[in-house]
Amino acid sequence: MSQQLITALDCLDKAMRQLRLATLDIPYRREGFKGDHNTFVRSVAVLRTSLSYSRSQLEPKRRRSRR
Repeated sequence: MSQQLITALDCLDKAMRQLRLATLDIPYRREGFKGDHNTFVRSVAVLRTSLSYSRSQLEPKRRRSRR
């Protein structure tokens, strides 16, 4: 399960990089784009942070070894 989460986070990072490259030529103040863009980026950042913190909960617990 943890590997699926890591893959999803990698895909999310790749999509955000593509979005950044796609929006380079768009004027930020045109038709409220800057506000929409900032809202979207903040929500994605919150999602990514929450998913990243939940990774420790999904990893299997290691068994204690007896000595």
